[in-house]
Amino acid sequence: MGRNVDTQRPTNFWHWLTRWLPKRDTATPSGQRCSKPGTTWVIIGVMILAVSAVLAGCSGDAKTEASAVSTTTQLQQAQLQTSSAIGARDTITVVGKAKVSSAPDEAVLSLSVETEAADPAKALDANSQSTQKVIDRLKSEGVEESAIRTANVTVYPIRTYDPKTGKESLTGYRAQNAVTVTLKDALKVGKVLAAAVETGATNISGPEWRLSEANPMVTEALKQAVANARTKAEAVAAAQGVRLGDVVMMNEGGVEIPVVPMYGADVAMGLSAKVAEPPISPGTLDISATMTVTYGLNR
Repeated sequence: MGRNVDTQRPTNFWHWLTRWLPKRDTATPSGQRCSKPGTTWVIIGVMILAVSAVLAGCSGDAKTEASAVSTTTQLQQAQLQTSSAIGARDTITVVGKAKVSSAPDEAVLSLSVETEAADPAKALDANSQSTQKVIDRLKSEGVEESAIRTANVTVYPIRTYDPKTGKESLTGYRAQNAVTVTLKDALKVGKVLAAAVETGATNISGPEWRLSEANPMVTEALKQAVANARTKAEAVAAAQGVRLGDVVMMNEGGVEIPVVPMYGADVAMGLSAKVAEPPISPGTLDISATMTVTYGLNR
């Protein structure tokens, strides 16, 4: 049986689908044959419609969600830029500096005792006895035990080079014990150095002048740096016709505490006679402080 084609446009998709799907012939009760769309193709058509609807809905939701996310992101960026601009406009950041002078409150001395012997055991034994005598003498001069610290103990061979034969020969061993002494009283420095040499110290160096972190002048330097920062900020604010507000942020740039290096001197090995105290002048040390301060501005 031929297929009838309607020249009119189908009114809906289902109408169009039933017209164009393959048909199967069926018999009517009167014995006539007629064509009807195949059940399988109808089911396929329904499934295509359902999938198309789902995909269209998902695509629309995704586009809507992406549009919403994009709008939210742009809004947040605009708020951040506005906030940043307002913060930058309503604050001022300055760097304050200060320098103060103070007498040092610590003096570090370095002492060592050297002894020589034919074998390492004898060299170390003799050295230990001599070093202990020096330490006992320092304590008798008023140096606290906590202020005396062993820095290094060494034992090494003494070799002599013979230029005629080009060979080295072992001539003995040398032991050395280095001790560091930290004094809080500058008036004791000369006395301690002289006592150490009298008792058997063979190498001395110092004093190395220092300022402890607990020195009140360190705090004073920081206070003056903050005051300097405020003076600068007030001057800049006044020039712009605004008033200085509260502190928003403060950062310590650091405190520079100088250390005067120590210089060493060798002393002939063996006990010395009465030694005059060397003249000691501590002088003063400069303390530098830096503070970075951010202030709010009142318009």
